[in-house]
Amino acid sequence: MLIKALCDYADKLEESSGSKKLSEGWSEQDVHFQIRLTPDGDIASIVDIREEEKTYTRKGKEKIKLVPRKVVLPTRTQKSTICSNFIEHRPFYIFGLSYDKNGFSAEFNNDRARKSHKAFAKHEQEFFKGLTSEICTAYRRFTEKWKPEDETQNPALLQLGNDYKKSYFCFSLAGGTERLEEDEQFIAKYNAYISEKNSEADENASEIGICGVTGERLPIARIHDKIKFPGGNTTGCVLVGMKKTAYHSYGKTLSYNSNISESVMKKYTSTLNDLLENKKHHIMMDDLVIVYFAMKANDSQECNAFSLMYSPPVDETQNMLSKTFEDALSGITTDEQVIKELEVDEDVTFYVVGMTPNSSRICQKFIYRDKFGSIIHNLIQHQRDMQIAPVIDKQIYFSSIKKELISPKATNAKVPPPLMTSIMLSAFNGSNYPNELLETVVRRVKCDSDTDKSDYIKLNRVRAGIIKACLNRKARLSGKEEEIKMTLDVNNNDPAYLCGRLFAVYEAIQKLASGGDLNRTIVDSYFASACKRPSGILPTLSQLAQVHMRKLSTEMVNTYDSIITNIMNKLNGNEGFPLTLDLDSQGKFVIGYYQQKDRCKYINNFKDRKEESHE
Repeated sequence: MLIKALCDYADKLEESSGSKKLSEGWSEQDVHFQIRLTPDGDIASIVDIREEEKTYTRKGKEKIKLVPRKVVLPTRTQKSTICSNFIEHRPFYIFGLSYDKNGFSAEFNNDRARKSHKAFAKHEQEFFKGLTSEICTAYRRFTEKWKPEDETQNPALLQLGNDYKKSYFCFSLAGGTERLEEDEQFIAKYNAYISEKNSEADENASEIGICGVTGERLPIARIHDKIKFPGGNTTGCVLVGMKKTAYHSYGKTLSYNSNISESVMKKYTSTLNDLLENKKHHIMMDDLVIVYFAMKANDSQECNAFSLMYSPPVDETQNMLSKTFEDALSGITTDEQVIKELEVDEDVTFYVVGMTPNSSRICQKFIYRDKFGSIIHNLIQHQRDMQIAPVIDKQIYFSSIKKELISPKATNAKVPPPLMTSIMLSAFNGSNYPNELLETVVRRVKCDSDTDKSDYIKLNRVRAGIIKACLNRKARLSGKEEEIKMTLDVNNNDPAYLCGRLFAVYEAIQKLASGGDLNRTIVDSYFASACKRPSGILPTLSQLAQVHMRKLSTEMVNTYDSIITNIMNKLNGNEGFPLTLDLDSQGKFVIGYYQQKDRCKYINNFKDRKEESHE
């Protein structure tokens, strides 16, 4: 399904008038610097050809950074062993030097530097022999004259410094504008080489079969090209690859098992590489890489809108789109108006693919396909389910959800890809969230601790919103009325919800009685136990609250006594404190505590304001 989708997407791009398909044997490559040669093959200068790109920080501040230029070069080799490209771009091969704090050196990894440069020089001298143009001659002379061990103090290289290690290069003549790969003599010879190579491959094709994508009889790809996958091997990963005999089937070996033709293989690997290189078509969440695209030539609007579900906006365009979503959450606009304001095609087919690196392979975790309009409707409903305070109307991004599933004390913890996959698919489908999501958040609420710097590490808006969404969606999809409101529900008679409210009241009384000067509150000592076994904890806290209330004013005693009495009357009507609470009930306990705590804060702050006014 994924390979077919990638090929169809490539066809859509080719059909568009603004797209230009590269000839076979050519591909785009990031290039940072241009080496300008003299006619004799010496380096006249190395020029920075990076381009400025405007970006925005998370706080919306404009930032300018330098990004590499896209240059069309002969297709790069995918071999992990020492092997030179046509018109090499890698500094290690070109110069045969490594760089560290001590400067340049020709010694590296058992003479690997010397071997790499030697392979480069031999490969290029053989191919460029007979090419007489000025730039080709200068390039050949450079490969003949350059001696790495004699160039460790080359001034043109020294000015690069640390940029040397992470940069790629192209070639031109000093004073000229034409680059080496644009030379007519080189292009003619290289294209002839590619044609001859393809003819030999067709003649020697050992496997002709029915392509699983096109249905035509074509040469089947023996080995699939590598994908430059984030987090994978630096030499690339494969989506389809079978090397061991355990994968042989019906006498077919290697990737002949997949029945993907050579032409389709080239198309899907090229397309996936382009999507992974384009920041507007993929995002990363720990090890999980999310790739998305709409089945149309220009899908920038759809991809921009979709990406806002994952992380906060980074530019003005995304800020405008984010405001559109927030208007929908606050009820200012309808879902249909959102679709219209986003200027997206709600009938276009949209794909979302989740993948992770697995050594030299790519592991596909999920693939989701639906009309874009359906996805947007479900994502808006997902946001509405997550809202816990009607006055905020801010999106809860998938990145925010991920953050809340990890302990704040963890140094390098990651959310397992299967869990994030299940969460996202639930949002896309409008289906129940995984039980593991509710279980993880409730556990974090019970285990994490509040600090002086943050009032809500244990329980904040996002964690409360996740719990509310899990409970309400489960109730709604089973045909029941939604149980959790956005604000405190004094008419909610659920015992677990009432117990959570009561715990928040006891905490507020303790803080008010102590003047807020406490090293350890009842939340630190009893919250986890009360959430699991209310009957064993709340009676003790009730007695403690009576002691604390002796320190309060008559007005505050009456206020809190009225709240406690109201809650206890409802609990007694439900046979008192529950012995134990299951996972869903623990979630209700947490929400009851969260909402009542906010109400108690308001009561205490109102009391402080009255005292200030009186003074």
